[in-house]
Amino acid sequence: MRAPVVGGVVVAMLLASAAEAMAGGWGSVDCAQESSPYCDLGAGRNGGRAPQPPVAPGKPARPQPMPGQQQPWGDSIIGGNDTTAKCSYVRSNYQPPANGVQTIVFRDVRRNGASVVFAEFRRQQPAGAWYVYRCSGPGVHDGLYRVPIWLPDGQVPAAAASPSPQELADQARAQLRLPTPRIEANPPGDKLVSLSTWMWLDRSSWDTRQATVAVPGVSVTAVAVPAMVSWSMGDGEDVTCSGPGTPYPAAGDPRAPSPDCGHTYRRSSAAAPGQHFAVKATVHWTVTWSGAGASGTFPDLTTSATAAFRVAEVQALGTGHR
Repeated sequence: MRAPVVGGVVVAMLLASAAEAMAGGWGSVDCAQESSPYCDLGAGRNGGRAPQPPVAPGKPARPQPMPGQQQPWGDSIIGGNDTTAKCSYVRSNYQPPANGVQTIVFRDVRRNGASVVFAEFRRQQPAGAWYVYRCSGPGVHDGLYRVPIWLPDGQVPAAAASPSPQELADQARAQLRLPTPRIEANPPGDKLVSLSTWMWLDRSSWDTRQATVAVPGVSVTAVAVPAMVSWSMGDGEDVTCSGPGTPYPAAGDPRAPSPDCGHTYRRSSAAAPGQHFAVKATVHWTVTWSGAGASGTFPDLTTSATAAFRVAEVQALGTGHR
């Protein structure tokens, strides 16, 4: 038995087929971009508490209409080069729980809160089937969910009501795919005490990213722009850079400090774990959205990367005079 696609009460971007994810009465969805979790959606029966999110299952097979039936109307979700999904009501073998009610738990990590709502389903009638709202296609993401509906044989689902601009903006934000930073530094090998270390990020880590979600007649675009980088240098010091940093020039003076993103170590890493400093670079992204005559902002997103810097003492050589 397949459990329902339980949406309509909240709009969430699901990373796998909800019909499969919720098998057995429980389901959970991480609808965030990879680096910064945004929300979880859990489903349980009789007001039970949702367990920890399971590992998302693989990509579902594309659903096909029953013989002699048309493919019902649905949504098109657009974002990036590989995140297009086609969504529609499809015939299924879903059967509702005996009490006809399933509880939905929505946890918003950004606001550290949770709410419980109820999805009610129609009573089953003879000579028909339950239809669940499902998405498929390259880079599949299930989203914009509606509650399951019962239809007599031969009847095609009517067009679902369009989501609001804010709901589409939430979907577009969930479609954003931000790059993982790639740390570069000079000197390229061991760093030296009292000598400026240049830090920068590969330029592929510093591009504006956007994703668009569209339903017939309405589209909304979310845009993420890298704003700054915060560096934890491993020696107890932090550095904030307003940009990705300047790459060290091929013929540069090794004694010259970085013009915009550098750090000078005052002690070696010999006493640190592994004899190196654990360095972390965190990119802060501002996220805005616009479309359908409206606009707004989201809380910042972050992406991060780590590196190990060995820092050595400079060994001075002296010359004696007779």
